[in-house]
Amino acid sequence: MTPSEISLSGTWELRLDPDGEGAVGWPDAETDGTITLPGTTDEYGYGERPEETPREHLTRTSRYEGPAWYRRTIPVPDSWAGKRVTLTVERSRETTLWVDGERIGSRVCLSTPHVYDVTDALEPGDCEVTIRVDNDGDSMDRRGVRRSHAVAEHTQTNWNGVVGDLRLEATDPVRIEDLRAIPDGDGFALEITTVNDAGDDREGHLRVAAESTNADESHHPDPIERRVELPAGETTHQLRYALGPNALSWDEFSPAVYELRAALDSGEYADEIETTAGLREVAVEGTQLAIGDRTVFLRGRTDCCVFPETGYPPTSTAEWVEHMEVAKAHGLNHYRFHSWCPPEAAFEAADRVGIYLLPECSQWDARGSLVEDDDYDYYRREADRILAAYGNHPSFVAFGLGNENQGDEERMADLVARCRDRDGRRLYVSGANDFLSAPRPGPQDDLFITANVPEDPDAPEESDLVPVRGTGHVNDRPPSTTTDYREEIAPYDLPVVGHEIGQFQIYPDFDEARKYTGVLEARNLERFERSLADHHMAGDDRRFQAASGALAATCYREEIEAALRTPGFGGFQLLDLADFPGQGTALVGVRDAFMDSKGVIEPHEWRRFCAPQVPLLLMDRYAWTDGETFEAEAKLANYGPAGVEDAAAEWAITDGERKVAGGTLPDRTVDQGELAPLGTIEASLSEVDAPAALEIDLEVSGTDRRTSYPIWVYPDRSDDPLADVNVAVRHRFDDRARELLAEGRRVLVVPDEGALRYSLRGSFQPDFWNYELFKQNGKPGTLGIACDPEHPLFESFPTAGHADWQWWHLLRHARPIVVDDAPAAFEPTVRAIDTIYRNHKLALFAETAVGDGRLAVCSLDLEPDHPTVDQFRESLAAYLESPAFDPEPAITTGVLESLLGGEDERGAYGDDANGPWIDG
Repeated sequence: MTPSEISLSGTWELRLDPDGEGAVGWPDAETDGTITLPGTTDEYGYGERPEETPREHLTRTSRYEGPAWYRRTIPVPDSWAGKRVTLTVERSRETTLWVDGERIGSRVCLSTPHVYDVTDALEPGDCEVTIRVDNDGDSMDRRGVRRSHAVAEHTQTNWNGVVGDLRLEATDPVRIEDLRAIPDGDGFALEITTVNDAGDDREGHLRVAAESTNADESHHPDPIERRVELPAGETTHQLRYALGPNALSWDEFSPAVYELRAALDSGEYADEIETTAGLREVAVEGTQLAIGDRTVFLRGRTDCCVFPETGYPPTSTAEWVEHMEVAKAHGLNHYRFHSWCPPEAAFEAADRVGIYLLPECSQWDARGSLVEDDDYDYYRREADRILAAYGNHPSFVAFGLGNENQGDEERMADLVARCRDRDGRRLYVSGANDFLSAPRPGPQDDLFITANVPEDPDAPEESDLVPVRGTGHVNDRPPSTTTDYREEIAPYDLPVVGHEIGQFQIYPDFDEARKYTGVLEARNLERFERSLADHHMAGDDRRFQAASGALAATCYREEIEAALRTPGFGGFQLLDLADFPGQGTALVGVRDAFMDSKGVIEPHEWRRFCAPQVPLLLMDRYAWTDGETFEAEAKLANYGPAGVEDAAAEWAITDGERKVAGGTLPDRTVDQGELAPLGTIEASLSEVDAPAALEIDLEVSGTDRRTSYPIWVYPDRSDDPLADVNVAVRHRFDDRARELLAEGRRVLVVPDEGALRYSLRGSFQPDFWNYELFKQNGKPGTLGIACDPEHPLFESFPTAGHADWQWWHLLRHARPIVVDDAPAAFEPTVRAIDTIYRNHKLALFAETAVGDGRLAVCSLDLEPDHPTVDQFRESLAAYLESPAFDPEPAITTGVLESLLGGEDERGAYGDDANGPWIDG
């Protein structure tokens, strides 16, 4: 028998109570209006309209914080007399419930439904239900909560309302209270809790049936039945349900979900309960995870609860399925929910799609995690509720206490151990990236989620940190595909997972601002768009997004492959696949805040380096000369469903349509969970028509996986082409440079450090996270370059319109020149893309006619002894001597003197709205 339910979705009367005066039984004339629940005051325009235009995050169209009272009259059927009745409020803030003026109680939990027993207060006929929702009470003001993504303005916002299921439910006095399904070999160990409120001891008949719901092959095992004693009060019945030899297991490749139905018949009364479960056992094996008999490499994203249309997470399974299928299309298999826990619908969707979930308590406390007794009790209760509410879901493979916590380590360990004792169906961790200055796994942790590890893990005091993500090597080491983290993780005997990797900023397409038609407005993007126009670059945003996005994708690939190249690594968690529109506006995703594509990289391209099986090519550099023999080692990271027999790497080096070299390496068997060498590739480059940009294609037979890598081949040279050209090379725009220009000469200024009045430090990679949040670290904030690859400057230096690895040596120590004082129409030939916080027009190569002379200014780093730099100098020299070097008189001598006047005259330029100057 299905329990009787009454949906409470619909129209409710609303009264706002900003002063907390109380409003039970308020007169009808004192309502502020009506609202439809599920919904929020933001969605219906209640509260104040914020006037500020912050750059740091999106802006709510309406904002109300404080108690709000929701009232509705509900007809209760006569058939409910004598039944137990509960009222469920899913996904709200702190709630207090009254029925016909009688206070029932309060619930404080941001992560699970609030369930009230209203049996004694409810009678057949019309009853008045009043719910007080307070999004500004003491529980919301807890330090760890306020910063968490459960309520923060930077993500889902601190809305007021009810956004999930809202219902009354009636059950018989003899009923099933809970069904707990514990995977056990080919079946489930069941713990079924019954309650007998009938007033006397009874007997009953318990029947449990299972049905697979989403597997390619259906499975209907025989049900089990048992006579049970039903003494007064609560009883837990232990049963084992063997599903038989055809039982289906659950993981990312075959997410077979079973729907379990338990029915209780006690004669006069009957009840039924349903739950979803899966045959999934998760464990730690050495330094990696295992689901069943498969080694798992976590390829995750950090979900920060960014849903800009509503400001809150979906509570429908279909929306979450769509969300997660986008992630799965990008090769991801894991979600970490950063300092929040999603609703039931997210777990249901992950069960279906095959995603490993790690939700967290609503805690982000870097100063005093669990130090206060009240905090410990709050998070203990929240953890208990999360485990009880969602514990049966097979996708729920790990659980954490929050993000970047630091506080009472003993209590943190105690709470982790307590969670494991209560529910051993998953892995546990005290937090993600805890103890920032001295990161270490907790004594009870199954995983070590961290961005860095101590250089000396045994040091008694804080040690220098080394990253287990690309914040170290992508920008600071010459490019190769050999970096891994094996030395960094060697001291640890548990899985190490890279925390919030990536974070490469991408310039926005400001058309996105017009997509914000819900409860949030992108006033931050609108401010940045006005700033770009103020700097005479209106309309350049799309070009900047394409160029910075292409570079970001390149850097993401290197960071992900570095993780895959590391034997025994636990995996990584991106921050993020999508943009984070807060904390300074961190546009770090290859998809926007709506999870829509930016056109930067397509899912199938992303899966070339982020998938269960990834072919890898290990080479010590990207740039070669035509006198060398190319060498690289091919590998296969096989975290797919099974081993690969007869895996042979087929490779080819191509120059456009022309094949330069190719071959097939000897085949071998690659076990599941193995990072396996496939052999060494060698090819002479003597036949390459250098300079050339080549592709190396790599495909592994026995899989559907193929990939490709760029390499650049240049002529082997030892001369300095700039030494033999009829161009005067100067290091300052000094009197001699002006004299040469007056004589009609061609002049190249390669400014030394002291020759530039306004310039920034060089960087290859795009800015980390965003400039505003980390500018105190002295980073330049730039986002790569933009150029026209067809410009004759690049006649002998093959390039796209954005930076790639061949630009690394030229950019790492370049000095982008601020040319805001140049005429509005002035276009640098090679420009650095500035942070949205300044939007300076930045030149790395610029040219102009000065009288009868022609001037080029190059602040790229031309000093390194490296083939890419040598080749750029060759292409530069040829261009400067050619008729193509014939620029318009774009900049006057006065402006040139201002731009290149030397740092001795440097002063403040603009204010904080434009960003401070970075020099050094």
